[in-house]
Amino acid sequence: MTQNRLRLLAAFLPALMLGTAVYAQDIAAEEPLVGDPERGKVVYQRIGICVDCHGWAGDGRSGRNPRSPDAGASLRETTMFVEDLVEVVRCGRPGTQMPHFEGAAYRDDRCYGLTMEDFGDDEIGPIHGKTFREQDAYDVVAYLQQSMIGLGDPN
Repeated sequence: MTQNRLRLLAAFLPALMLGTAVYAQDIAAEEPLVGDPERGKVVYQRIGICVDCHGWAGDGRSGRNPRSPDAGASLRETTMFVEDLVEVVRCGRPGTQMPHFEGAAYRDDRCYGLTMEDFGDDEIGPIHGKTFREQDAYDVVAYLQQSMIGLGDPN
């Protein structure tokens, strides 16, 4: 493993676990954002095009675009909390096909404590999706909570 990969792994994993708590403290001083599931459905299907990888049912299989780079994670089975899900929408998942949707992600260390300089030339860095407003991330998560998370297999 290259030194860059070891450094990235050492930085990414603890930041993933602890970064959400720091982010939650930052927004706790402000009025918390509440998502609109109806708007979230539009963002999921048409703006972020989440449906391409996660499918219409959010299971990573049903109705997924066969030309998408990879099947997305099953959102129906996730056990992540709201702030964790919002962070994944904002920051993506470096090293995977999950893009980040925050325009300023990785310009500073707001995402998992990493910047673009932390990713070496031989590593898959964060993929940029369409830029969302912060409210859009909460709307998508509200839609997932209402229509997918914990609902079992689609029918």
